Amino acid sequence: MPIINIRFIKDVVATEEQKAELIVRMTDTFVDVLGDVVRPFVYCIIDEVPVGLWGIGGVPMPDLPYLVGDEFAEVREKSNQQMRDAIEQMAADAEAAKE
Repeated sequence: MPIINIRFIKDVVATEEQKAELIVRMTDTFVDVLGDVVRPFVYCIIDEVPVGLWGIGGVPMPDLPYLVGDEFAEVREKSNQQMRDAIEQMAADAEAAKE
């Protein structure tokens, strides 16, 4: 039994109508790939996490000022730079291995 799981913040992300549409469209997409034979067995579950019971980078959410503020921008940029450095190092290592 295939399970499609959608998780988001309760009463913040989607209306009841949007949730119903997500169930239909996610199921249809799954069936488009695997064939109509799986339709009766596809479960689509929406989990809604209550406000205050989730976080980003150790900061409980929703803290909208944090998400649009300088502190989170700095955290994201630091992470992005670390990823760029790692990719650059991997490319250098691959180039050195060719020699």
